[in-house]
Amino acid sequence: MPTFQGSTIQRAIEAGLKQLGLPRDAVSVQVVQENKNGFLGFMRKPAIVNLKPLEPPADPAPDPKAKEPATGKSSAGKLAVALTDSAGKKIASAFNDITTKKRDNQTALAMVQSYLEDITSGMGIKTQVSSERQGNTVTFQLKTDEEGLLIGKHGKIINAIQYLAQTEFNHYGKSKWTIMLDVGDYRERRQATVTRLAERTAREVLATGKAIYLDPMPSFERKAIHTTLADNQYVDTHSEGVDPRRYVVVTPKRP
Repeated sequence: MPTFQGSTIQRAIEAGLKQLGLPRDAVSVQVVQENKNGFLGFMRKPAIVNLKPLEPPADPAPDPKAKEPATGKSSAGKLAVALTDSAGKKIASAFNDITTKKRDNQTALAMVQSYLEDITSGMGIKTQVSSERQGNTVTFQLKTDEEGLLIGKHGKIINAIQYLAQTEFNHYGKSKWTIMLDVGDYRERRQATVTRLAERTAREVLATGKAIYLDPMPSFERKAIHTTLADNQYVDTHSEGVDPRRYVVVTPKRP
């Protein structure tokens, strides 16, 4: 089993994933040694982890339209350009225009929708944006023939856009509403994937007796991990880090 080091456990994991060329949910992590700062620079110890590639679960055949791109380089590059160029400037200008005006939820939602339309246009993706509110959650549905480009590898693109949309709403909305983005039935499929990941991780922790550090994920996915394993009598879960790099740690339950 490959062993990797880092100044912290998270950095050791990231170093291993980079060397193996694998995403976080494709490996299990065993912590061999936690990092220690020592005293006045002496007796310092790095974090050491073992990474074990996992067998991918068999999933139903995906919708060809929802297929992930072979490489995220072009879509991620377009996203970065759109964020820092025309779309970002247009949204910033719109926000500045209402700086001295009374803000409300409907105005904030309209601004989020405008942001989504601009960012997808900047990515070169023709998209229809609609929204629906249920309680304190507002879901923006992004309809397009290029679903894979908006979703990105392991959902990284859609999650990045959602994080920024939520941040803008938090700044300019009146209430604490949750902003969700969905493309096709991606969130439903992702929910099933996260549930399988939680169950598989619990089995790995039980088998090895070691803590496992999952990949950073959005708050609603972390919540799904916690909920799935809440009644498991063998493991505990908690979150560490700061958004958007906050992650779940699954540990053996103490007697």
